[in-house]
Amino acid sequence: MRRTLTMLLTMVVLALPVADAVAAVKATKKKVIVVTKKFTGTAFEAGRWGSLQVTIKVRKTTTITGTKRKVTRKITAVGVPTYPNHTDRSVFINSQALPILKSETLRAQSASIDMVSGATDSSDAFAESLQSAILKARHA
Repeated sequence: MRRTLTMLLTMVVLALPVADAVAAVKATKKKVIVVTKKFTGTAFEAGRWGSLQVTIKVRKTTTITGTKRKVTRKITAVGVPTYPNHTDRSVFINSQALPILKSETLRAQSASIDMVSGATDSSDAFAESLQSAILKARHA
């Protein structure tokens, strides 16, 4: 009887650290929340050519591990619903510049983008509208 009791107590003592490890793994489960939203920046004047406005689609990923929370944001798409297109010259300039500005935005993930030579007014207005959209996304 004494031997059986000693054996049972030994097994319980050996099993406790394993039970604690399993509980610790369950307590540090990861929870991931992904939300995608669209934000529109303020329209800015592109010099004498007209106004330009940028919209961005942002994917916000929140990772919760225990009590820690990590939030990451990524610009996944850029659109320009309003841009100067009332003259042939502005149509030509923006058809060349806007795809470059969009790809620069996706690369940089910020409003610190390279300007397009020959499209200074459009580039400046694009960067300002983009910055306003990013600020809206950050506070949402």
